[in-house]
Amino acid sequence: MKQFSKLQRQIFAITTTLALITIVIISVCIASLLYTQGIDNAESVLRNKNRSVTTLIDGYVAPLRKAVEYTGSFASGVDHSRFREQETQEKILSLFEVLQNTIPNIHYIFSGYENGALLINDYTPPAGFNAVIRPWYQAAITSHPLISDGIPYQDINSKKWLVSFGKTLLDGDNNIVGVISIDAGMDAIVKALAIRDEKYPTIYNFVMDTEGKILIHPDETLPDTLHQEIFSHIPEKMNASGSLSYDDGGQKKLAHFNRIDELGWIVVTEVNLSDVRQPILETITSTLLMIVLGSLFTTWLMSYILSRHLILPLKKLQNRVQEITEGKDELDKYVFPNNEIGKISEAIEKLTEKALIQKNIELKDTNALLSTISHTDQLTSIANRRKMMEVLYAEVSRFQRKHRPFSVLMFDIDHFKRVNDTFGHEVGDQVLIELAQVVKATIRNTDTLGRWGGEEFVIVCPNTDQKMALNIAEKIFSAIHSYTFPLQGNVTVSLGLSEFTAKHSLESILVEVDQKMYRAKQAGRNQIQFR
Repeated sequence: MKQFSKLQRQIFAITTTLALITIVIISVCIASLLYTQGIDNAESVLRNKNRSVTTLIDGYVAPLRKAVEYTGSFASGVDHSRFREQETQEKILSLFEVLQNTIPNIHYIFSGYENGALLINDYTPPAGFNAVIRPWYQAAITSHPLISDGIPYQDINSKKWLVSFGKTLLDGDNNIVGVISIDAGMDAIVKALAIRDEKYPTIYNFVMDTEGKILIHPDETLPDTLHQEIFSHIPEKMNASGSLSYDDGGQKKLAHFNRIDELGWIVVTEVNLSDVRQPILETITSTLLMIVLGSLFTTWLMSYILSRHLILPLKKLQNRVQEITEGKDELDKYVFPNNEIGKISEAIEKLTEKALIQKNIELKDTNALLSTISHTDQLTSIANRRKMMEVLYAEVSRFQRKHRPFSVLMFDIDHFKRVNDTFGHEVGDQVLIELAQVVKATIRNTDTLGRWGGEEFVIVCPNTDQKMALNIAEKIFSAIHSYTFPLQGNVTVSLGLSEFTAKHSLESILVEVDQKMYRAKQAGRNQIQFR
């Protein structure tokens, strides 16, 4: 498989990165736009369905309210203040029968009077019946002089849901003598509320009163219960309609509501928010997938074109420079392109082969010098920490291959900060230099001394067990004690040593010897810790 050059990989990485950044920015914008549009569309569906149901209810209830208004007025030709007279009662019942035949939605029509009497066709009230204490009577009294709010209830015999509208009956002096009430079936309303939507299967409608009590609901178990979750989110009465979202038992809902002030009803249309989000997310996913695939294809095509027209000539130029540098004379096989790259190639060809080779030699010498500098401590001219790590790695590898023992010594100058603070850093540096020379002259040629950092030094002793390492440590102590350092007199060190064993790793041997050195300090300094 053909390998890509480094420049090709870089161009590919740059173009792909820019494409991905662009894709992310565009994707965020498009996703936000699509999500907002999706929510707006869902709210529009809820709003339209809610208006449709509200209009249906208005149209359904309007003739019933007009019938109540007409029946309770003097325009009906009935004087309800004379309800005790047989003739008047017959007129009232006859009017009720006409209205029932004219308006098919009427289930019951009846009137109750201040003495508790009830006038209704085809029904005989039970003994002790008192119309005044009935809910429909009290609701009309409370709403006087207006028609009472629609009061849904379930018929005790048919179990169907009905809605009751009532209005007070007045005599010639505008005194209340009774209440006229019409009960209508709500089958048509319930069916309208229960209509499902193909796009949003969980959408449904229900009606509640101004106190949050559910009046009409497709689920027959819910009427006459409170819906506090949504009611607490509906704005004050000044808002005739609006949209909102709320949490119903852990299920996020999106809803639209409309108030019907004449009935005291609030029509609500709601849907599970997850039902709305699902098609939105599917649209976003498919749209973004097409954008990503199209953008990546365009990016890779651009990268390929750049490789053909830019990178390939550069690779040929690289081979040309390498040939000249290596002294090859095959100069006619490369045809310079007619562009800036060709001009650069021609300029490079003018360089002499010997000059380039000489530069290579100088470069190798410089690299060798840099390598030496990078492994030497600049102050003490002994190995630095990097070099010591290389030595340690080599000894660990040799131990693992040939099981040859080696030991590590680590020592630290006691109270070195006091030297710097008392005599200055120049004297401190001189102490470090002379100490390194003393120790280097004391250890074996096979041992490696290095400056670990600050006033800490490490010695790696190949082919050395702990007993031999202890002997070397004692010689070092003796040499340091007998040497006179500038302006300081005697210098002491605290030393720890360990032999590398099969239980050790490079990290653990360094930690162990460091801990021993610090135990030497804690035990009073100027001593060796090897156990």
